[in-house]
Amino acid sequence: MMNLPNSYQRRSWHLDDIDFNAIDIASVRDDNFLFLTLASASFVEILSEMYAANLIEHFQGDSELTNWLSEYWQRDEVQHGQALRTYVQTVWPDFEWDNAYNAFFMHYSTLCTVEQLEPSKALELLARCVIETGTSSFYRALQQYVREPVLRHLIGHIRADEISHYVYFRKYFTAYNAIERHGVGASIATIWRRLSEIRGEDVYIAFKHVHGDRYSNQPYLEADWRRYNQTVKRLARNYYPYLMTVKMLMKPIPMFESIKKMLQWPLVGLAMLISLG
Repeated sequence: MMNLPNSYQRRSWHLDDIDFNAIDIASVRDDNFLFLTLASASFVEILSEMYAANLIEHFQGDSELTNWLSEYWQRDEVQHGQALRTYVQTVWPDFEWDNAYNAFFMHYSTLCTVEQLEPSKALELLARCVIETGTSSFYRALQQYVREPVLRHLIGHIRADEISHYVYFRKYFTAYNAIERHGVGASIATIWRRLSEIRGEDVYIAFKHVHGDRYSNQPYLEADWRRYNQTVKRLARNYYPYLMTVKMLMKPIPMFESIKKMLQWPLVGLAMLISLG
């Protein structure tokens, strides 16, 4: 359907490129928010093997797309998880990563099914654009928050990968939608539906198992999740790229560019109001 983007002709970075021995451990060890965030992200990223299997089944028959999913997208995402895992284990060696991840995997694997995907191939690709927008915005905000040099360098690589994934999913959405012809209404409904889930089950379940293992001497409470999200909202005021996020979400919508530009800033204001409220 289309040629592979140049950014995927070769791997842009490898796990061996990150000098984990150079981490300034003392500067991050006491940052509990950062620990919970990185450990939870490592769980979700490594689980991409399961996400990829579902997508490959959904798009069976399109060898170009399924090859990219298996050989590039899945590989990148798993490498993100492995890199974050190594960072977490280097800074917080007392955290039993394997035990917590295995519990997370057993919990979430029964929920991660092909049936969760959009029935329309075009709209599932649009939903993937929403996910990639969320992850690239998340990593950009996290990179702005982080001061430790090795982690900033690592997150920069991950963020660049997520933006490349977004570009590829958007191109495929455009190609599929030329056939399926979903309009503005269906596109916005899909974006809104996926936005409502973007910090949903996988992130929540990962956090629950990370927190539960880290503080095994006390019961997990929903208040722990609420406190974490309050910290996220507070930090978002300074670090979250709202304009970039809105632009990325609007880009695939089959709408005149002049209308998108007119709606851009009102949507930024609405996004800030909703996320910070």
